[in-house]
Amino acid sequence: MNTRHIYSLSLLAALALPVAALQDSKPTTGGDGKPAAPADAKPAEKPEAERPLKLGATVHESVALRDMDGKSITFKDLRGKTVLIHFWSDRCPAEKHADPVMKQLESYYKDKKDVVIIGIASNQGEIGPAPEAGADFSKLYENYRKKLKEIGFTHKIYIDHGNKLSDLFQAVTTPHCFVVDAKGALRYSGALDDNLDESKGDAAKIYVRDAVDALLAGKDIEVKETKPYG
Repeated sequence: MNTRHIYSLSLLAALALPVAALQDSKPTTGGDGKPAAPADAKPAEKPEAERPLKLGATVHESVALRDMDGKSITFKDLRGKTVLIHFWSDRCPAEKHADPVMKQLESYYKDKKDVVIIGIASNQGEIGPAPEAGADFSKLYENYRKKLKEIGFTHKIYIDHGNKLSDLFQAVTTPHCFVVDAKGALRYSGALDDNLDESKGDAAKIYVRDAVDALLAGKDIEVKETKPYG
């Protein structure tokens, strides 16, 4: 599923910089009473933690994830772990193939304490509005809770209200996958595997597994970037 189609992930808005002529040699002010920005002024640069990530960039340790029960962790908490991230949907057709593969990866890494699998749900039409303060999280995300029970995932799904995480990672489909190393650097971006049509069997390349295994072995990742499907 293209996560920027029906359920838009974009948070960017056009910035209209005020342009006005000087009057009586006094600086023009904006609505807040402060001097208006000159016509050629550049938009303020985003904070480091919000800048879209490229391969090799480090995920800022302050970047936070909140699960369906309202509990949060940050990438500081994940330092020292190799993190496999997949952007997930409960209704994307591609997930019919991807979900069983992720289950296999859960089993494959179950004894690896230094590997963490994380799912992120970013489709706004699925997750609904952000919960208000004091909300009862047990009554939220019922569609996801039902689907996850059917699938049997043991790893957590984190909810991306406002698309901050999808914009940060530049995720465009489900599943769009990423691997972050123990120091927080983004080391792989792209497809889960090369077997969406399920024709390759055991010959399929599971890109995320190859990337994680290479990092654990202290080796270079052979395939660092692929085109995501979904």
